[in-house]
Amino acid sequence: MNIKKMLAAAALGALVLAGVFCEENAGGHKKSEISYYSAPVYKVMDSAKAYTVIYGKAGHKMGTVTIPKDWAKNKPDTVKRLLVRNCPSKITPYVTIVKKSGEFLKVMLTVPTNHNDRIWGIANENKVESTDGVESVDLEL
Repeated sequence: MNIKKMLAAAALGALVLAGVFCEENAGGHKKSEISYYSAPVYKVMDSAKAYTVIYGKAGHKMGTVTIPKDWAKNKPDTVKRLLVRNCPSKITPYVTIVKKSGEFLKVMLTVPTNHNDRIWGIANENKVESTDGVESVDLEL
């Protein structure tokens, strides 16, 4: 009888310990520090110092964001803040803002890289917002 009680107590103890370990790792998922915000791109206006991107917002509205071209250059000890990627022909061009812990990390512009494509245009230098000292961009979705 003592052996039965000891086995029952051991089994009960194992179940309790298993429950404790399962609670700590509920679902096995961790919340990521990285978040992404994307919007479709209608037009990219090219200028000497920046890209002005016209993108889609909710309710058939449009927004604009000006992205400095300097962000695409490789600089020592810094992360590239602009990545221009080629968009496949069957995919709608889009812009993605990447944030880490709520802070701006980088922007990815996924558009056809051929500047003869109709998505590209040329901006009037006098009408482009100044990008001097800009540290981040955000999409107003």
